Amino acid sequence: MTQKVAYVGAPACFALELACKPINDAFGPDGNCYLVGSALERAGWRDVDVRFIMPDAQFAAEFPAVDMRAHTWEFDPKWILLTTGIAAYLSRATGLPIDFQIQPQTHANKAHKGKRRHALGLTFVKPETGDA
Repeated sequence: MTQKVAYVGAPACFALELACKPINDAFGPDGNCYLVGSALERAGWRDVDVRFIMPDAQFAAEFPAVDMRAHTWEFDPKWILLTTGIAAYLSRATGLPIDFQIQPQTHANKAHKGKRRHALGLTFVKPETGDA
């Protein structure tokens, strides 16, 4: 039996792809949105976990009040505002119950080592022209 890429059905999955594109664009080329968690594993997911993973230095610059070693970003007012606002945007755009978080790359890689990620909102470029 072949494992599905994700258990979020179309067209909601397509809407999620489109809705993540401006998030990727807003935070720059070094980070990306990813579908993670139970929606990649089973049909009975409770919510759809989307993570924007960015390089540690970018995360520290974006959230300067956060102690990166103590993982205090969940108490940072800017982080809370951005994550809840983006979660609401993604939920409205897709009709899905979204759990969105911004994470520094080292933390995401260490805390979720071996877990699947599915990149969202990518732009494909035609090799022969370089056009999107």
